Amino acid sequence: MLFVTRLFQCVLVAAVLTGCSSIGHIGRFSTVVVDAGHGGVDRGARAYDGSLEKNYTLDTAKRLEKKLRARGYHVIMTRKGDYFVPLPTRASVSNKQWGAIFVSIHYNDSSRRAARGVETYYYSSRSYPLAARIQQEIARLSVNRGTKRARFHVLRNNTKPAALVELGFLSNPQELKRIKSSRYRDNLAEAVARGISRSAR
Repeated sequence: MLFVTRLFQCVLVAAVLTGCSSIGHIGRFSTVVVDAGHGGVDRGARAYDGSLEKNYTLDTAKRLEKKLRARGYHVIMTRKGDYFVPLPTRASVSNKQWGAIFVSIHYNDSSRRAARGVETYYYSSRSYPLAARIQQEIARLSVNRGTKRARFHVLRNNTKPAALVELGFLSNPQELKRIKSSRYRDNLAEAVARGISRSAR
């Protein structure tokens, strides 16, 4: 009995470390709707140094767009510049597509300066594999805050598999220093792209 228990524990640990099959996949898709959070009058979080989330999300979304196109995906951006896009419009863009998924790019904020790390949100169970695969990849670059369920508008009103990614805390001085690096943002975009690719079946 002890042997069986330990064998089960080993299998469980291996599954967690390899990310494996328990996460599942979301099926095939050819289009990725990339949503750069905030924009225009909606500035998003204000960073520790006064810089704005809306600019970091747009830059990262554009980097992600290039990496996904290089992988053969058709990419639709909910915004390509610094302008406001209502939340219902963002979800609607996704809902109108065939064979699509939706990924919203954000950076985090907290009243606690020590808060740091990355996290990915989903709403529907069919969206969980997408969020979990992305989280696996971005967690290689920062503290893993997990994959979480949330009722964000762009998630709960999306008929497609949808994930919202928080790529670090602008309120944390050390993490902000990394986020301000174009190379680091490129690494984040690459990690999200890998997660998207791995979620397909």
